[in-house]
Amino acid sequence: MADHEPPGGPSGREARGGGPPDPEIPLRRLPAAERNAIRVTRVLDAAGQLVAERGYEKMTTSQVALRAGVSPGVLYQFFADKRAIVHALATRNLDRYLEQMDLAAQSCDLSDLHDTADAAMDLMVAMCREDPGFRVVRFGDVADVRLLGITADNDSVLAARLGTVLAAQLADPAEVPGERALIMAIKIADAMVRLAFAIAPDGDQGIIDHAKRLIKIHLDLSGPAAPP
Repeated sequence: MADHEPPGGPSGREARGGGPPDPEIPLRRLPAAERNAIRVTRVLDAAGQLVAERGYEKMTTSQVALRAGVSPGVLYQFFADKRAIVHALATRNLDRYLEQMDLAAQSCDLSDLHDTADAAMDLMVAMCREDPGFRVVRFGDVADVRLLGITADNDSVLAARLGTVLAAQLADPAEVPGERALIMAIKIADAMVRLAFAIAPDGDQGIIDHAKRLIKIHLDLSGPAAPP
């Protein structure tokens, strides 16, 4: 899908043959660290959009640079290739997801494991609805099932991080499921969310509700983690 002109057509400078406006101009007055942080954010946002629109295999670094409004040289200052870009995007998705789980725990009572499981599922669905890039990339499987870790797959990395969050949230830390149980719950959630959004653009709510019931049944059958 080709990139479109902004509303109103090309700017006067572009129409006079001077090329498109330089999107870097507003950044040049900022300190270098802040300027680079904004550029990285633009690159990651653009990559998420393009993966959602074109797929990981068809996305190129040139397309990402164009969509982000940076030069290819600037992009390569931060990322070696598109795999590195998606790795950074998946890491950002993971951090944002867990941060939102912490906020949910602070804003309401998630001391019960079932309530926490529902909140975790609702958050994943909400992020998929709000961000097409998250919907496709999520925690990196679109590029590599071991994108987040060398010795463990992405779901195992998420399970380990999520277990730490749950231990801090639950009234009784002994209720925290074991790593294998969490990995299985994540795989159930991931598969069902993919199906829900394949059937309906905004996610089929019936499938989402069914997934929440399956996860709670699974957690009840698995029981808490064995003590060390």
